[in-house]
Amino acid sequence: MIEDIGTPISATEARVHFGEVLQRVARGETLVVERGGRAVAVILSLEEYERLRKAPKQQEILDALWRLGQEIRNHLQGPIPSPEEVIRTMREERSLEVGGS
Repeated sequence: MIEDIGTPISATEARVHFGEVLQRVARGETLVVERGGRAVAVILSLEEYERLRKAPKQQEILDALWRLGQEIRNHLQGPIPSPEEVIRTMREERSLEVGGS
């Protein structure tokens, strides 16, 4: 939904009241400019724009996760165990530590 991105404003209103638009954006508000009822642009503060530019991209995150998985596999010298297998192994180790069976 547009409201999740920012406050909707018509292109005409943005043009006519551009000074007010800049004041609103400077206060941290994000505006979604609509033309003919469709969102066509977003006006946001320079601070928010810079924050978004510096945020890691989705592909960068996926690549980092893949590299981490490779490092784990290399460290384990084999496939990554399932969560169930990890829990079972931890329970067995805990039982041995506390003197159980």
